[in-house]
Amino acid sequence: MRINFRTQIIATMILVIVGFISSLWFNKDIYYNLAWAFTGLVFFINPVYPQNIVRLERKDAEKGIRIAGMILVVIGLTNGFGI
Repeated sequence: MRINFRTQIIATMILVIVGFISSLWFNKDIYYNLAWAFTGLVFFINPVYPQNIVRLERKDAEKGIRIAGMILVVIGLTNGFGI
């Protein structure tokens, strides 16, 4: 079963918000960065997109989402989103 775009966006937004709050609470940037890295990993594993917006072929859209997901993972792991 694949999760749809809306559900995945909501789940990852909650994850990023929890990571942000944890980073502020514990005064460590790693929680926020790991939340972004995990968000990228989720989109790499399950590349979803809104069906009514994308006019590309499905494989091209999934490839673009996977690339964007890996960029989020790299930025998150290299401390790119630090508070």
